Parts: sequence; C-alpha cells; structure tokens
Amino acid sequence: MTRFFFDFVQAGQHTKDAEGIELPNVEQAYLEAFRASQEMWSELLKQRRDPRRCIFEVRNGADEILFHFPLQEVMDCCIDRTAAPVMHTFEQLAQTRNYASRIRAEFAREVQTTKRILQDSHQLLKHPVG
Repeated sequence: MTRFFFDFVQAGQHTKDAEGIELPNVEQAYLEAFRASQEMWSELLKQRRDPRRCIFEVRNGADEILFHFPLQEVMDCCIDRTAAPVMHTFEQLAQTRNYASRIRAEFAREVQTTKRILQDSHQLLKHPVG
C-alpha cells in the first residue's frame, strides 16, 4: 500500500494534507479524489466558494505530485455525451428564429391583404356598382 496525500488548492490558497491515506494504487487515489470532490461540492457552494475553481494535487510520500484532480470533473461526468453540441443547438435556434421572422412577415402581409379586401367590400356595400 502507498500513502497518498490530497492537497487542496483554491484561488491560490494551498492546503497541504498532512495525514494522507493508504491506497493500493494511483487509480484508487483518483477514485478517492473523485469521491472527496463529490462530498465537498455542496459544502463549497454553501460557503459561496466556486468548486469549479478548486483542485486536488495528489502526491505520494516522496512529495511528488502524481496528478491534479480538478473538482470540475465531478460536473463533467454528468454531461450527456449523446446530447447535441451547443453549437448545433445554437444553429437550430438561429434557424427557428429566421423561420419565425419569415412567418411573421407573411402573416403581416396576409393581415394587410385581408384589411384591404374588407375595406373594398365595405365600400362596395356603401356604394353598389350598377
């Protein structure tokens, strides 16, 4: 078993983990960082601190940094990778907006045409031809 230390970094503040925990390998250390991030997320929000800007620096007993774990990864794991990309969605929104503008213009023309026909009909009823 190897002892891993999870130093917490946010906004330039570096809090060293003095105790660490023993884990069988670096993969388990990654999973531990993930679990700790999930637990810390809501607490950081309650303190009005942005968890997306926090990271764990995971190091071994020789004080070597093995990896950085950004807490943002907690949110990234929730992303639906099958969902349409934002750009695609934006393009759809732009197309819908353009379609709505065209339809609105057509509707306005139809309303004007109908008003003219009603005015003509009204005039004909007032002054019948022949």
